[in-house]
Amino acid sequence: MFSTPRYATVPNRRPALYRVLVAQDAALATTLLDHLAPTLLLSLGGELSAAVEHEQLPSSEALYLRLHALLDQAQAGTCVQAIGDEVFVWQVHRVARQAGLLGDEIELFRQGARRRLYCVHCTRLQEIGAETESSCSHCGVRLLVREHFSQRLGAYMGVCIDPDRPFATVVQP
Repeated sequence: MFSTPRYATVPNRRPALYRVLVAQDAALATTLLDHLAPTLLLSLGGELSAAVEHEQLPSSEALYLRLHALLDQAQAGTCVQAIGDEVFVWQVHRVARQAGLLGDEIELFRQGARRRLYCVHCTRLQEIGAETESSCSHCGVRLLVREHFSQRLGAYMGVCIDPDRPFATVVQP
């Protein structure tokens, strides 16, 4: 399907004035460091043996804030590479786009099965694995995970799998 994301497997060798590698785990970044050394590596954890400037942040929120602050001050020619699961890399993508980077200045490398699902019935987002069916954690509707991916939401669309039961029975405690 046209909207299904395609992830990079090898870093683009396009020259960049400033290169930021954002990793969910620094160990995941090792494969990318062999190709082009980044100017800075931001990560949530993990060990790194390579000699590169590395900032390890305590939480996803802190990482996204640090990235936003860096990109707000960045000059033209800055490039961002993100490696992690889909939830992580699309949040990095969102931060980079909000800071003014163009789509071709952002490279995404997917590692891991975690992804985001958008329930079209109640408009809630939830995280799932690789499954093709799931129940909405908010409204309880049984959902088919469509291959349609929204870059704006960073999520796959979940639609009711059983048209005869478009609403779940919610049990109140």
